[in-house]
Amino acid sequence: MKIIRSLIIMLIIIESAFGGTDGTIRGKVTDIENSALPGANIYIPSVGVGAAADMEGNYIILNIPVGEYDVVVQMMGYQKQTITGVNVVMDQTSWLNFKLPVAAVEGDEIQVVGEKPLVEKGTTAKKITVDKEAIQALPIRDLTELYTLQSGVVKVESRTKSIPDHEERGIEEIHVKGGRSGEIAYMMDGMYLRNPIFGSIGSGTRLNLFAIRQFDWQPGGFNAEYGDAQSAVSNWHTQVGSDEIEYHFRFETSGVGALINSALGNDLETNNYDLNRGYNDYNFGVGGPVLGIPKLTFWVSGQYSTEDKYSVYEFDNKIYQGNKVFLNESDLDPDLLQQNQNNLVYPWDDVAGFRGFGFDKTWDIFTKLSYKFTNKLRFHGSYWQVENHRQAFSPRYLYWDEGRNELFRDTYRYNAEINHSISQNTFYTLRYSRFKQDQFQGVRWRDNDSDGYPNWFEWRHPAGFKQISDPENPYVVPYSIGEDGDTVRYKNVDERSGWYYGARAGLYNWAIAEDFDDRNGNGVWDPG
Repeated sequence: MKIIRSLIIMLIIIESAFGGTDGTIRGKVTDIENSALPGANIYIPSVGVGAAADMEGNYIILNIPVGEYDVVVQMMGYQKQTITGVNVVMDQTSWLNFKLPVAAVEGDEIQVVGEKPLVEKGTTAKKITVDKEAIQALPIRDLTELYTLQSGVVKVESRTKSIPDHEERGIEEIHVKGGRSGEIAYMMDGMYLRNPIFGSIGSGTRLNLFAIRQFDWQPGGFNAEYGDAQSAVSNWHTQVGSDEIEYHFRFETSGVGALINSALGNDLETNNYDLNRGYNDYNFGVGGPVLGIPKLTFWVSGQYSTEDKYSVYEFDNKIYQGNKVFLNESDLDPDLLQQNQNNLVYPWDDVAGFRGFGFDKTWDIFTKLSYKFTNKLRFHGSYWQVENHRQAFSPRYLYWDEGRNELFRDTYRYNAEINHSISQNTFYTLRYSRFKQDQFQGVRWRDNDSDGYPNWFEWRHPAGFKQISDPENPYVVPYSIGEDGDTVRYKNVDERSGWYYGARAGLYNWAIAEDFDDRNGNGVWDPG
C-alpha cells in the first residue's frame, strides 16, 4: 500500500508541474426561486461526460477537451434546458449556472445561447485564449506571428538584423514587457519545448495554423506550476480529428503580382520584384474518422513555404560599362574607364534594378491519432516535424552569394498522452514527449564536377593540379600554353566577378603570369 500511495502522490506532483490541456465546467442548478435542485443531471452529449448536482445544487465536470459544446441539464418535473456554444478553455474553469422552471407540459425544453462572461471567476490574472476559427481568420502565416498581436510583446525577427548572427541562425526572440526572451515558457499540449542552445522559437519551430485548436497566452501572474516561466506562458493545444471529415486549404503566392507586372512590360527579374522573390506558401489540413476502426480519429496538417530569394533589394542604374573581362585597364576605352571611375563601379557591378540574394525553404507536418476507449478513457499520439533550409543575406557576400553560409535546421517531436477519469472528481493524465532539434550551419558542399572536391576547395588551389583546380571539369587543366611555349592563358572565367578559375593567387597579369612583386613590403603589387 505504501508503494501504491507513493506512486499516486508522485503522479499528482508530476502532473502539477506541467500545464493542463483540458478544461472544467462547474456551477449550480436551482429553480426559479433559487432553491437547490439536488440530483439534477448535467451532461455534454457530444463528449459523453456529465455529473449530478449535490445536495446544495453544485456540480463539477472535470477533464473536458477544449472546444465548443452544448451543455444539457435535466431533472424530473422541470423543463429540460440546453445552453449552446459553451466554450471550454484549456486549464481553466467555466462557470455555468442553471435555473429550471417547473414543466407545465411533459417534454418542454428551454434552449439558451451561451455568452462569454466579461469577467472569468476562476482567473486571477490576465489570460488570453484564441480559438482555431480566430487564428485561421487572422492575416498571419504561422503561429509565431500570433505573438506580435498581443499587448506588451516585442518580436525581434531575424530579418531585422538587430542582433548579430541571429539572421544566419534563423533565431527570433520574443520579449514580454521588457523581459528576456528566455523567460517565456513555450508549451505544446502541456509539455515544454526546450532548446537551451538555439532557443525554442525561430525558423525551425514553425507550426502550421491548421494544427492549432486553441492558443493560450498568460503574460504574467500565472500559477506556481509554471516554475520555469518569469515573463509569460504560451501553450499550444493541437487539433484532433472529429467524427466527420474536415478539410482546409490555403495558398499564397507572389506569382499574381509577377504576372501583373509582366503584363505591364516588366517581364525581367531586375524590374519585377515579385518575380524575383518567387514566394509560394501552401497550407492544408484534413481530419476525421479512420474507416473500419470505430472511435479512432486522425488529423494531418502541413505547410510548405518557398522563397527563391531570401532578400530582394533595388540597386541603382549605374553599372559597369564595357567588357569586364580584360587583360589590363589600358585595353579599355578611356571614356568608359573615366565613366566607370566617376560612377564608382567595378567590373562585377553589372546589375541594375532588383536583385535577389539567398533563399528560404521550410516545410512542417503535424499528424495526430486519437482513440476513445470509453467516455472516460482517451489516448492521443502525435508527431511533428519541421525542416528549414535557408541562406540569409549579408553585404559581405554581395558579389558571391554561393559562398554564404547555409542553415539546415530539423525539428522532431513525439508526444503520447493517456487521459483517464476515475470518478466525477478524480482523473489523471500520463504524458510522454520528446523534442529534438538538429542544426548545421556552414558552406554547403557544392561539387559541380562531382570529383569529390567542393568548389571552394578547388578555387583556392593552383591551376597546375587538374584534380583539384577546376570546379567545372575534373579532367581539364584550366589554362593553356601560348605558341611561344611560355605564355599561360586561363580559359574559365567566373561571369560574376571576372576572376579566372584555378588561377594561383599572387599573379597580377594573367596573360603572361607575371609574379606578384612587392619591393617595399607594403602588401601592394609594384609594377616592374
